[in-house]
Amino acid sequence: MSITQVKSGIGRGFTAAMLLGLSGHLINEVQADTTTKTVTQGDTLLGADLARNIYDLNGAGITVAIISDSFNCLGGAEIGQANGELPATVTVLKEADCQGEKTLDEGRAMLEVIHDLAPGASLLFHAMGDNPADLTQALNWVADHGAQIIVDDAIYFSEPMFQDGPASQTIDRLAAERGIAVFSSAGNAGLNSYQSAFADSGRYPLGEKHGVAHDFNSDPRKTDTCQTITVGADAFTVLSLQWDQPAKSIGGGNGSAIDLDVVIYDDPACKRVSQAWVIGGAIDNLGGDPVEVVGFDNKGNRRRKTVGLSILKVAGPAPGLLKYILSGSSLPSEHPSIDEYRNSAETVTSAFGHANAANVFSVGAIEAGQGKKPPAPSYYSSPGGLPILFDNQGQRLAEPIVRRHVDAVAPTNVNTSFFSKTRPDLEKDGKPNFTGTSAAAPHAAAVAALLLQHAARNGQLLKPIELYEVLRRSALDMGAPDYDYETGYGLLQPAKAINLLSNDR
Repeated sequence: MSITQVKSGIGRGFTAAMLLGLSGHLINEVQADTTTKTVTQGDTLLGADLARNIYDLNGAGITVAIISDSFNCLGGAEIGQANGELPATVTVLKEADCQGEKTLDEGRAMLEVIHDLAPGASLLFHAMGDNPADLTQALNWVADHGAQIIVDDAIYFSEPMFQDGPASQTIDRLAAERGIAVFSSAGNAGLNSYQSAFADSGRYPLGEKHGVAHDFNSDPRKTDTCQTITVGADAFTVLSLQWDQPAKSIGGGNGSAIDLDVVIYDDPACKRVSQAWVIGGAIDNLGGDPVEVVGFDNKGNRRRKTVGLSILKVAGPAPGLLKYILSGSSLPSEHPSIDEYRNSAETVTSAFGHANAANVFSVGAIEAGQGKKPPAPSYYSSPGGLPILFDNQGQRLAEPIVRRHVDAVAPTNVNTSFFSKTRPDLEKDGKPNFTGTSAAAPHAAAVAALLLQHAARNGQLLKPIELYEVLRRSALDMGAPDYDYETGYGLLQPAKAINLLSNDR
């Protein structure tokens, strides 16, 4: 057994006060199964087991890097290696700060999924850290250590929605210049996003110096500056509000000419401004980045909490587009909801940040079929379609760029050798399920490893864009014909992809 540690500094897990990153979900309890090797249901659902047998593949010669919360903060990785859940050697370039907030070792769960589908692949791990700068460092570090495929499940609520941030630009560079394929989980926000042009209500609920409120009601005869939302039970929910202005931190220049604030009330009628359990929402955005991040700390409360929300314009012209996204959860009790003035489902977009980079392969989730149930899209899987409005220098584009992300879907609710007792056990087999788009993304990375091994065996050097195209063309359509932003091109099909690759030679 060998876990190789390469020191590159000290990382930290997600902390509520920082409001910058959130990987999947926060979990406090873990259980281990050390009796028999556990295999993800996604192996057979995708037909990866058949593809390995038919084409004699196992991912050998391919290095896959995982960027996630932590690897072995909870302990037990050595047991997993002894039982064959992980390869004999896992190179840990940077572990999380296990003394901070409790981590999930979701990175180890992702590694187990990849090892199930591509057991011959070499595996690297790097902790995601707290913010997009940490992710950018991680991307470069794993690339420098030989990664041919990178997969991450990191979400940072300060990442820009309408402009490519540093992480997105790094992904594009790694793909174009170094031939590294990058797979990212689409996110767990689902339909929990609201967007609109700013509508001036003429009302100042906190006084003029705090700004004029947005009118949520589109009926010109009515005005409503209070929107009702519900945050999850025993959960820390994050809201990221952004608007159509360039970010100072990306392109320099003048930054945002508009300052918006988010106000949260303890009641759904917006009568009592929250003082105790809400963090953030009122920084000065002028000359900075067009983002307000708010945290709702409902941990310890076994009930969901319904609150009121107002958006105030403190300074500058009215934004032509404002949008917020709520962090989601793969547990219904923890998943928040927008209770009124929802956008129509077909227009909602909630995959953002580096999951919307030009050269990323964004992975959504489908529920692993239980019994006779066919696979279906997960309610929390974030749909794509978010427009890019500004170039890297902060100049507004003549036409918005709308990329075809999500690219494809892969299974969630699958087994690993360890996981939290708070997760569902849908098969009643004593193994709680690995949930969220965090579970889907490593399936895609593992399938990619099989394809790269097959290509190398036949003297082919697949560029990332070529690899992505094979995966898209071979996917099993699950939604609207050809493509839709919820399921992309469909469910990954490893055997068909390898066959397609062989025929393209």
